[in-house]
Amino acid sequence: MKKIIVKFHNKQVKDYPIFIGNNLMKKIGSIFNLSSFSKVFVVTDQSINKLFLKKVLSKLPVNSEYIVLPSGEKEKNIESIETIWKVMLSSGCDRKSLVINLGGGVISDLGGFAATTFMRGVPFLNIPTTLLSQVDASVGGKNGINFSSVKNLIGTFNQPIGIICDTVFLKSLPNREFISGFGEIVKHGLIYDKSHFEFVTSKQPLEFNENELSEIIQKSIKIKVAIVSQDEKESAARRLVNFGHTIGHGVESLSLESKKSLLHGEAISIGMVIESQISQKLGLISQKNVELIKNSLKKIGLPVTILEFKPTAIIQKIKTDKKSERGKINWTLLKNIGQGICDQAVDEKLVREVLYESNH
Repeated sequence: MKKIIVKFHNKQVKDYPIFIGNNLMKKIGSIFNLSSFSKVFVVTDQSINKLFLKKVLSKLPVNSEYIVLPSGEKEKNIESIETIWKVMLSSGCDRKSLVINLGGGVISDLGGFAATTFMRGVPFLNIPTTLLSQVDASVGGKNGINFSSVKNLIGTFNQPIGIICDTVFLKSLPNREFISGFGEIVKHGLIYDKSHFEFVTSKQPLEFNENELSEIIQKSIKIKVAIVSQDEKESAARRLVNFGHTIGHGVESLSLESKKSLLHGEAISIGMVIESQISQKLGLISQKNVELIKNSLKKIGLPVTILEFKPTAIIQKIKTDKKSERGKINWTLLKNIGQGICDQAVDEKLVREVLYESNH
């Protein structure tokens, strides 16, 4: 078992541990003193309910409740939050209770937001069950919901008391879901560490052995922690992690309205290719590096084109993005592989041009 401590530069934000290993759920009682809480509430979804919920509940105190939500990104809405709040209220949740978010990024976002807002704040623990949520979504304290077809528009910054990344959950993931997690892993390498990018794209995701995968997860978490610990609320350095997300969130939102929805990592892959191309048009990186990024993502098995969506529709979506300030988008682009650069202004005409070229 590996342990990473998240230490924030802002001392008003409490440090917390991230545990990484195999079969950690068997040890949850020794990792965290759950009996110190008045009650434990597990927030999960139907997929995890079928696979793991009973096993997890057997390791928790007897005064535990659970809430099972439908699975999928479309459930990340205010109605799901109301469902969680109602169960917490009717079951006697108080400020000394604990919410455990057991699931992927949707569940950590929903459960974290519900816990943060109920009674003005109930502690919560994240137990991410997908690769993407282990390396990214559960780390950093972002909690929230989609609203009016805009991804993550409503939310809070609030940190968990800890995170448990148990690699045993990953064995049950469908191949597509597992590969999607590599979208965020590749992003970490592109914005921060060239050697990480080179290693994680050196073979296909399913070819990494258990030890290699554990090292990849640890490295990605360390990169995310190094960035968010400097800037909890995304006023400066944390904007680095937004690379690929301006276009990616627009594409993802459009896909959710269509018959063929993209997984988050798939949308971010497309976003990274297009934002790499924008970086190249601005003279920040070479065409050679753009091709390397595109080919690496393609080799992994992630999508790199957006033939289904019109440039106008994507631009309309990104104008409602929360990274927009005074009508202008703060872009995170690449200065080199392993070196992201924040707060870049990009003319809409250039964005439209790159989107049009990517569509043909």
